[in-house]
Amino acid sequence: MAMLSATTVEDGVRGFYDGYGWVGTDGGNGEDAAFRAFRPAYAGYHAAVERRTLAAFDGLHGGLLIAGCGDMPASHLDLARRFDRLACLDISGRALTAAATKLNRRAEIVRGSVLEPPFDEGGFDAVFCAHVLFHIDIDLQERAVDRLLRLLRPGGRLVVIYSNPRSPVRFATAAAERARRLLPGAARAAPARPDLYFRRHPLGWWQRFADRARIDIRPWDVIGSRDDRALLWSDRAAKRFYAAAGRIEARHPRVAAALWHYPMIVLERR
Repeated sequence: MAMLSATTVEDGVRGFYDGYGWVGTDGGNGEDAAFRAFRPAYAGYHAAVERRTLAAFDGLHGGLLIAGCGDMPASHLDLARRFDRLACLDISGRALTAAATKLNRRAEIVRGSVLEPPFDEGGFDAVFCAHVLFHIDIDLQERAVDRLLRLLRPGGRLVVIYSNPRSPVRFATAAAERARRLLPGAARAAPARPDLYFRRHPLGWWQRFADRARIDIRPWDVIGSRDDRALLWSDRAAKRFYAAAGRIEARHPRVAAALWHYPMIVLERR
């Protein structure tokens, strides 16, 4: 397979979100609404996920950059309230338009790339980058992290929500989806959608930033909405699953961080 250039990858991701991902369907937000479609039992677990996100920024105030802000979901808005100054960066103009409608405060809203963030070095106390890096050319993800770290003052924190390519959850989901396609009446065409670039490094890759930051890999979310739909056949099963996940996170956080679909990478700039 021919390698895609960095420009092609970024243009493809921008095209996906401007032309499909953030385009409203049936009153929703298109593909991103699907990313947030979970069973009702997820609500309590999701509240714990949001508390973990906020806790990663404890003790920080001043300036916050949300790198890849999307449409500024409620979790982003809750985080932003903790800071005196807010900047929102995204490559999608459609996302920024949606974000601007939700912000009831002054914010710097900038269309641009995390590979070349248009901000002064050392200008922020915190940077939040959720579900963004794995849509960047895998050979340029280190550059993106380096650029974001440079935006922090010493002691500032970059918090990244990443995806673990070796999580057993994703393999279980793939197996469940294959099995489901074998069931009678299951052979129906998947809805057409554009491709979205998605590549991840293993978790050990993050240690390359140890000379620039103190690194803490924490559990964030055991599952994605696609996994929820594939693996949890009822709300009762989902309730038990999320309760068990919460117990594992509380008792064995390192194990959970290594196994969950979505880890949270906390980098505190040296």
